[in-house]
Amino acid sequence: MPLPVCVMSNVKHSIIERLAALIKQVDERPLTAEEEQAARLCLLDALGVGLYGSTQPEAKMFLKAVKRLGSGEVPVWGTNERLEAGSAALVCGSLCHLRELDDVHYAILHTGCVCVPAVMAAAQLENASLGQMLRAVVNGVEATARISLGMDYMEHRERGWHGTATCGAFGAAAAVGYLLGLDEKQLTDAVAIAGSRTGGTWAFSKDGAMTKRLHPGLAARDGLSAAYLARAGVSGPHYVLEAEDGGFYRLFSPSWDEESVLSQRERLELNNIEFKWFASCKSVHSPITAAMEIYQSNPQRKPEDVSHIVAEVNSSAMSMAGHMYREDSVVSAQISIPYGIALGLTGRQGQADDYTFERLADKQLRSLSEKTEVVVTEEFNELRRTKHLSGSRVTVYWKDGTASSAVATSPKGSLGNPLRPDDVMNKFLSLSGKAIGSERAETLLAVIMKGGAATPVSEILKLLVA
Repeated sequence: MPLPVCVMSNVKHSIIERLAALIKQVDERPLTAEEEQAARLCLLDALGVGLYGSTQPEAKMFLKAVKRLGSGEVPVWGTNERLEAGSAALVCGSLCHLRELDDVHYAILHTGCVCVPAVMAAAQLENASLGQMLRAVVNGVEATARISLGMDYMEHRERGWHGTATCGAFGAAAAVGYLLGLDEKQLTDAVAIAGSRTGGTWAFSKDGAMTKRLHPGLAARDGLSAAYLARAGVSGPHYVLEAEDGGFYRLFSPSWDEESVLSQRERLELNNIEFKWFASCKSVHSPITAAMEIYQSNPQRKPEDVSHIVAEVNSSAMSMAGHMYREDSVVSAQISIPYGIALGLTGRQGQADDYTFERLADKQLRSLSEKTEVVVTEEFNELRRTKHLSGSRVTVYWKDGTASSAVATSPKGSLGNPLRPDDVMNKFLSLSGKAIGSERAETLLAVIMKGGAATPVSEILKLLVA
């Protein structure tokens, strides 16, 4: 069923006003079976990667810092700690992003790691049902993706912005706005408030700083706060996107198109979400897949037989992940194409246990990474812009003068090669079981995927604690 296009009077309404009207129209129709399943999977995947994140060393750092600011009633997933809602959303959003396993949209951003923590925090405060939470997730993903699609999101990234951080707060506000029952004016204010202070740079790539992990959590917190401020009557700048002085699009992108924000769609943007298989930046997925293919096709070859390696990618992939990694930073390895290729050429699968300090110290992986040159080609730029595919060609030049090459355009987990629902559910069980045990993980899976619309949030929350 085509999504509605927003039709209003001759009065020139802002983009945010028209986006709010569109979202309210989507709310008025029932979700299709496909859409409902996508929403359930989005919720499930975010909870799974967040629970897994709670078992990682960085989780203790985030929690220690935020606990000092005060306790509350909202649980931090995978722990026995409770914080006030904004702090809980911040920590849980960060947990979702700790190992780069959270969902991704082709507009170069993550959605679930922002929207779901904000929704879960607000759901407890408002005693929401599972059905309401699913609707909230739909709205959040739709707003986040449309905001990003309205600009040149590749240039946005190449300018140094982290789309999850810059666009995520808009979506979190829209998601929480649904749970709060905001009317169209209030929803406009909520999204506008969130947009008025958004930001988040890619500067972490230089030294592998942990701020990348924090960006989704900060966006979740800010979107949550924006929705509550709007409900209390606080106004936001309705022209926050297009304003000549301080407009989001004028600041963050060289070009923008309101039609791309507001146009009729055949599918919800939720249906364009990719559930990750590899524990790394999306830009690494095609290179590592191509490298794995070369490894499998050359069983007689050894790493020491490699002379040098060339990886062809698009310009956004280059800016995000075309660099060497630091041995003292897991973040830097997860956003490193050379490291991903080294994993693939040594028979590794690019999973979470491939991104540890022990693995980063592997001299064989270091040697292969240092032999890798990453280059931009127009072929893959065109593929990215027209087909929304982040492809790569990897060529290994052997010391005997021969070469092996492989191309990957649809790695496992991409829109062209998506994880099946069973894959997503098995991923959830594998990850969440490490935090809450296999029995509780199975129960939580059943509640999320099979629970009725009236299932109270309390049934979910009680399963999230350690």
